[in-house]
Amino acid sequence: MIGAKTILILTVAGAVLCGWSLAAQEVAPEQSGSRIGEEMARSYVLENYDPQRVAVRLDDPESAIWEVNPHYAFALAQRLQRPLLLLFTAQWNPRCVKLSEEVFASKSFNELAKNDVVICYLDYPINRSDAPPALRRWKEQFSVSGYPSLLVFDPDGKVVRELTGYQEGKPVTYFNDLKEIVMPLLAAIEEKKETLRKFGFRTWKNQEGQSLFARFVRHGGGLVTLQGANREAWTIPVTKLQEKDQKLIASFPEVRETTTENR
Repeated sequence: MIGAKTILILTVAGAVLCGWSLAAQEVAPEQSGSRIGEEMARSYVLENYDPQRVAVRLDDPESAIWEVNPHYAFALAQRLQRPLLLLFTAQWNPRCVKLSEEVFASKSFNELAKNDVVICYLDYPINRSDAPPALRRWKEQFSVSGYPSLLVFDPDGKVVRELTGYQEGKPVTYFNDLKEIVMPLLAAIEEKKETLRKFGFRTWKNQEGQSLFARFVRHGGGLVTLQGANREAWTIPVTKLQEKDQKLIASFPEVRETTTENR
C-alpha cells in the first residue's frame, strides 16, 4: 500500500476510460520498442473494468489518485495524453515503505500527479508464489527484478526510463531524478499535441469534467465519434459532453446512416 494512511475509492462498474469508451472502434497497430503487447493493449482498451483507486493524500479533497489496475491506467494515460508512472512495490520491503512515506506522500508529488501524470502501483507479496498470475505477468513483461521499481511510460505505452531502489532520507534527490525524466517527456507530448491541434485535435470534456484529447470525426443520431491521438476512436452519446462541446458538435453537418429504405 502507498503510505501509512490510504483510502480506497471505488468507482462505478463499467467506467472504462472514465465513462468515455462506450464503443472502441479502432486499435492502433503495435509499434516497435519496449511496449505493452498487442493483446494487452487491446484488453485495456476494449474490456470493462471496475477500477480500485487510492488517494495520495487524505488531507487534500482533490488529491491525486493511485490507480491499482494497470489496464485502466494505461487507457487513462492514452486518453489524457499523459505519461504513466507504474510502480512495482511491496509493503514488506523497508525501502518501498520509506519511498512511499518520504516521496509519494509529499505535496510536491501530489501536485505532479494531479496535473501532469497518471500513477499506478502494483503491490507484491514477499513470496513470489503468492502473487496472482496477473501480477507475475506484469513483472515478467518488463523484467522487473526488485523493489521498488518505477517505470515511466509515454502515453503510447513505451517505456521511457526506469528508477530503481531508494535511499532513505533522500526524497529531494529521488523527486528531482523523477522530474528530470518526466519534464522533457511532458514537453515532447505538448509539442506533439500542438502539431495535432493543427489537424483538428482539441480537449473535449464530459459532464463530469473528465478530458479526452481527440478530434471530431462525425456525428449523427445523437452519437458523436471522436478519434484520439493514438488513432483510437470512440463513439459516445452527444449528451455525455459538456454543453459548449455539444454546441460545437451541433455546428457540424450531421451524418446519418444510409439504409435500404431511403436509398
